[in-house]
Amino acid sequence: MTNANDYSVQRPAMPGGSGDGGGDGGDGISRRRFLQGAGLAAVSVSMTALPRFLAEPAAAQTGPRTLVCLFLAGGADSFSMYVPRDHSESGSTYADLQRIRAQFLPPIGSLLPIGDGSFGLHPGMSNLAALAAAERLAVVRNVGPLIRPTTPADVAAGRSIPQDLFAHDAQQKQWQTGRPVNSADQGWGDSITAAIHAGSALYPAFSINGNSRWQSGDLADYTGLSPNTQVRPLTGYSWSRRRWIPSFEQVESIMASSIASAGQSSNAFEQAAADTVSRSVVASGELEQALNQRVGDIDMGDVQGTPLGAQLRRVAVLIHNRQMLGMSRQIFFVRLGGWDTHRLQIEQLPILVNQFDRAVGSFYRALDNLGLSDSVTTFTASDFGRTLTINGDGTDHGWGGHAFVMGGAVRAGDYGTLPSFAVDNNPDDIPDRNGRFSGRIVPTTSVSQYGATLARWMGLSDSQLNAAFPELSNFARRDLGFL
Repeated sequence: MTNANDYSVQRPAMPGGSGDGGGDGGDGISRRRFLQGAGLAAVSVSMTALPRFLAEPAAAQTGPRTLVCLFLAGGADSFSMYVPRDHSESGSTYADLQRIRAQFLPPIGSLLPIGDGSFGLHPGMSNLAALAAAERLAVVRNVGPLIRPTTPADVAAGRSIPQDLFAHDAQQKQWQTGRPVNSADQGWGDSITAAIHAGSALYPAFSINGNSRWQSGDLADYTGLSPNTQVRPLTGYSWSRRRWIPSFEQVESIMASSIASAGQSSNAFEQAAADTVSRSVVASGELEQALNQRVGDIDMGDVQGTPLGAQLRRVAVLIHNRQMLGMSRQIFFVRLGGWDTHRLQIEQLPILVNQFDRAVGSFYRALDNLGLSDSVTTFTASDFGRTLTINGDGTDHGWGGHAFVMGGAVRAGDYGTLPSFAVDNNPDDIPDRNGRFSGRIVPTTSVSQYGATLARWMGLSDSQLNAAFPELSNFARRDLGFL
């Protein structure tokens, strides 16, 4: 556990002022699959830097901005992470929730008060509580995939229900694509990348934990990086190897000639391969330089050796050197697994919460030291919320849950509607087959609204938001206002 002083609320002045890869292209064959099979990506880097068509530039925004998606894989029990302390809304009090959750709910005296004290965070979230005290934390309540505003009666009648509710793979996909019907793999992060790409060899999108469906699609590409593995230039193009590779200049000349010849070919795949190799040569060299320069300026303490801490430290390095990479805007995907707490939740949830909280706190301390925290927004997403009810010594798959948004650009506070915690006649609960309270809560805020608020901050125009979130027009409020 961390103490309340783990996160410094000092805010230094900013200089000058305040997924799954595999989106197919139009040729009907996966460019990623072809290029990866051809072995054209740089060592330790999954990179497919084909040029893509940008239908429309991003809306004008000033200053650099970075968006970090922190995915809590498995379905995080956010109902024990954000809890009413002194809240009198009918059916939403601490006592109401305690009647359902009993020992699964942290004691009211241990909750860390935020805002006006009506709500509190899990006692293992001292760093997020400090972010809240510094007015850098927003909580988006009861959010989940929705086609349109939905009630339990709609669910009972089978009206406008997202596909495969309560299933891990389907719900992860819907969160990361912003599409509650699994008809496409177009991640809404891909729409952001396309809008902010300024023509550099590297697209300004990085996954630091495997495939990212959020960043996959037909508009742009992303680079997959390991949190620890060193990036090296494409073999045959490393200037540092000139001293020991025999006839380096001859090898270089042959490869350059081959690339030039392929680039002039009438064969579309040869042109694509030539373009990708050329861009990858530049991109891998830029990455090597960016990841190895000024790294000592970034100290995340003992958490940088943890799975999430290591990922966020690599993110911090790339943000620190974004100017070197020619990027004023970037998006990142990181992941912390283990949240599917069907069993041993009382033991496991505090461990997970502590890992999450310490890594985020250290990340923002590092950004503070670099003078970058006001331009970096981190948001959480998860498969789904969990049931309010207990299932043995754990909880089951739910639907709605709470999300957290952190950073200097955040308008601190609570957004969205808190669901009812009443056992009888609960207006938000999906009853079980026998008509009894199940604790599966229908979301009152959609992923489309949540994602559109974040994407607008990154500069997407109204038409780009409509394309990224096809169901957004079904909701009266397009921007939730937390940025």
